[in-house]
Amino acid sequence: MSKGLKQRIVGSLVLGALGLIILPVLFDFTDPNRIDRSSKLPPAPEITAVTVDKAVRPAAVAGSSLRTAIFDVDKLVPASADDKPIELNSMNMPKRWYIKVGTFANKDNANSALKVLRNKSFKAFIHQARGTSKTRYQLWVGPNIDKRRAQLDQGKIDVELKVESKIFAAVL
Repeated sequence: MSKGLKQRIVGSLVLGALGLIILPVLFDFTDPNRIDRSSKLPPAPEITAVTVDKAVRPAAVAGSSLRTAIFDVDKLVPASADDKPIELNSMNMPKRWYIKVGTFANKDNANSALKVLRNKSFKAFIHQARGTSKTRYQLWVGPNIDKRRAQLDQGKIDVELKVESKIFAAVL
């Protein structure tokens, strides 16, 4: 083999080796549509179960005392224009506002109006008022702790049922 041929072969090998080293550095030959499937999320933490004690009603509190206090409409007074929208009562509890929708002599009429109000997502209930000769059924909505919210609800109820409802405030 001649000396010139040897130099060309060695030169070709050196250029090929340099091409294998330098070309991947200069150009990125990875597929741009390739999806990286390696997870960058840390492993899930180990969690131990916690037991939660069930709440127990104190023995001194009667079972229906709260319900009686909230739905005792006999202690309600008509709202006045001077009342603040949100205030605390004498026991530092939020003052409650109720809407008296109407009084019905027929229980079925009261129940149908109650169903309409509940379908419209109002918190409605019926209170039986025993009169001298007959039992009347009062339809109430509430309680609300914001008088402005009660006034908005009153407007919606008056339009829906075509009545003139009244707003009452809880004394206690």
